[in-house]
Amino acid sequence: MEAIEQYDEQMIRCPRVGGPVNFKFCRSENNLLPCRWIAGCWHTRIDIEKFLEKHFSKEDLRRTSVPPKPKIESLMELMEKAAKK
Repeated sequence: MEAIEQYDEQMIRCPRVGGPVNFKFCRSENNLLPCRWIAGCWHTRIDIEKFLEKHFSKEDLRRTSVPPKPKIESLMELMEKAAKK
């Protein structure tokens, strides 16, 4: 079985971060799960679908596909938490 680390040193420009990142960042930046855009960013460099199937469960991949909350919603939640304290 191929090691999960086999592509870790490969670099790509991340449109979200705005600069270069290695594959290790992409496969683990989401609470040790892949970034939700990993397939789109890496599909021309590696067989990303095969890699994801081998190294992550269907449940893990389902959790990575959930869109993040809008920024305003996250900020409102943080403000509410701060106000309660």
